[in-house]
Formats: sequence, C-alpha cells, structure tokens
Amino acid sequence: MANVHQHIQMSFLALLIILLFGAGLFWLIAYLLRNRMRRTALVLGGIGTTIALFFIGLWLVEISGWQREGLMKQLAYGLQKEELQDFIEHQEDNQETSILMMSLASTALTQMAELDPTHREFVVEQMEWMASYVTNEERFPNWKAKRNWDQQLFFLTQAGIILAHYQQLSADSTYQDRWTQVAKFLHSGITRSQYKHLASRPQDMALRPADNAAALYALKLYDAYHGTTYSALAGEDWSNYIRKELQYEDTKLPCAGFTTTNRCRLSPVGGSLAVLNAYVSAAELPISTDFWREFRYYYKESFVNVFGWVNITARGEDLPEFCDFSMDPMLCGRYETSFAQYAAAKRKDWVTYYQLNNSLLMEDFFHPPNRLWQQPPQEQLRGMVNLAVRLAAVSKP
Repeated sequence: MANVHQHIQMSFLALLIILLFGAGLFWLIAYLLRNRMRRTALVLGGIGTTIALFFIGLWLVEISGWQREGLMKQLAYGLQKEELQDFIEHQEDNQETSILMMSLASTALTQMAELDPTHREFVVEQMEWMASYVTNEERFPNWKAKRNWDQQLFFLTQAGIILAHYQQLSADSTYQDRWTQVAKFLHSGITRSQYKHLASRPQDMALRPADNAAALYALKLYDAYHGTTYSALAGEDWSNYIRKELQYEDTKLPCAGFTTTNRCRLSPVGGSLAVLNAYVSAAELPISTDFWREFRYYYKESFVNVFGWVNITARGEDLPEFCDFSMDPMLCGRYETSFAQYAAAKRKDWVTYYQLNNSLLMEDFFHPPNRLWQQPPQEQLRGMVNLAVRLAAVSKP
C-alpha cells in the first residue's frame, strides 16, 4: 500500500512539472501580455488551459488503471485467439517473434497478477502454455544441442525469462532444472567470453548489446528467486567492456551490433537503444544511468513538453540502410516509444513516462488497439509484442 501511495505522489508531481513547462508557458506569456495585448493574452491563456485540461484527462486515464485494464483485455484476447495460437504453433518463420511476445507478455502478466489477484488464474494458465511451448524439444532442438548454445543467446534468454516468471508465479518446479541450466550458461558464457557478449543466433552478422542486456535481466530474475549473484557479476564484466571498447562516436551508447574486431556493424537506432535501456533498467545495472541520459538527449523529442516520442535516428543522422536488422526480430519504427516508456517506468522517470504515455494514448485514439485483430496473423503477433511491452510499462509494481 505504501508503494501505491508513493507512486500516486510521484505521478502527481510529474503532472505538475509537465503542466508547469507545458501549459504554464502559455499562462506566463498571457500574464505578461494581459495589459498591452489583451486579446492575444486571452487566446494564449485559453490554449494553456486547453493543454492543461487535456493532459489532466490523459493522466487520469493512466492513474485510474483504465488504460492498464484496457491493454490487459486486448492482450488476453490475443493470447486466447485460436487462429493466432494455431499460427504460433505452426509458423516456424515467426518463432523468434512468438518467443519475444511470450517473454514480454510473461513480464506484463506477472505484474498484473501481483497488482490484481483476480487475474492470477488466467495468468498462470497462459504462462503454463508459454513454458510448455518454449521447452518443447521437438519444436526447439536447441535444447539438445548444448554445444551450440553460445550462438543461441536470443532463444535461451527469452526462454529463461518465460520460465522465471512462470515458476515465480505458479511455484511449479517442473522446469527448474532447465531454468537453472540456462541461467548458469548465460552467466558463464558472458563472463568467459572475450567480448563479454554471446551471439544471438547462428550466422548472425553481429554481436548485439541489447540481446545481451536481456540476458542480464533473465539472470536478475534467477537471482531474485534463488539468491545468487549471476547478474551482478556478468553485468559488471559486460558493462566494463562496453565502456572500454564499444562506445559509439562521442556518446556512451553502444552500436546495435558489433564485430569481433569491435567494429560497428549495425548502427545504433532509436529502437535498438530503447530495447537496450528497457533491459538494463530492468536488470538494475549501474551503467543504465549513462545509457538513459544519453538516449534521452539524442533520441527523445517532445511537443509543448506534454507529448514525447522516440526518433528512429539521432537528430541530424540519416536512416540506416538496413534499419530492421538492428532490431531483429522486430521492425524499425514500431516499438521505440513503447520500450522507452517501459525503461522510464523501471527507472521511475515519471516525467518522461507520462510524456511518452500521452503520445501512445493519442495514437490509441486514432488507431484503437482492437483494430489489430482485423490484420493478418503475422501483424497481430507483431502488434501483441507492442501490447505486451506497453502493459509491462503501465503495470509496474
């Protein structure tokens, strides 16, 4: 209960700050012009009041839980949709997207069950299906080919996150041994690697810091359950390597992907860095402070300080020729703001959180989430990735 009251207080403070720098600017100018240009002052005062009332309305949608329950309803609908379940079960080309969706959904659903126990039965049921899906050895022969695990970081990480949340919530130890194998391998693999990174998938073009940050978050979940220190040890090695070898140009941010000669192979983009920030913040790594500060400076934009969003590229930079490769298996230009909001929630940066949330709510107004179910199954699956990470952001504990 104390955490709820603290969250409401910090949210209200964020509201006041945004009103001060958004609507407050119009009110100040109106006040200064009240005698010399009365009509202009009235117009500016009206604009400021309209902005204030509009933002207060958006703030109430979030703080009341209405937005959270709406996203939960849409995600639950997608998870139970037979057509989509069949697509996930039989479309091997979309396995990585499916696993990512399940991983993000497991995070969001676990938080929702903790916030509202009435969701618990449904959440456990869905996560049992996810755990069964991801541990199926016939579907994923990677489980039997452990000698190739150093090139399966993406799969092992997302599987580890799913198993972590399932066991945490259900107390079912069916997958305990497999979860432990994954955690021990991720820890030893990152710490023993010359580059402190593991390959996301076989024949990948580069080593990816964002995927390795996700692995550190998976280790954080294991540590929280078992009392180990895997994430701290591996995270320190990983962070030190980035500081010494992988900072991109004049920033403290890494490339989206680099070669074994430390050459930047995939340029950083807003999406890859939003994902990176989301996972390092969730893993509570000290380096996340540097990443977040630089990410906001180079990639975040805002309008009248009320609406915020994340650009695909830093200001003044051209769009990379193969932008989607930097986000694999996601698409460039689709998830930047959602992952950034999740990072803001984990970091308790409530001003940024609400600025980004306002933009996402406006997008919902023009493109309601329930229209997703009119799209082809592949687009529905991609949309569920966005629903899951947004729900994870707004259902923060």
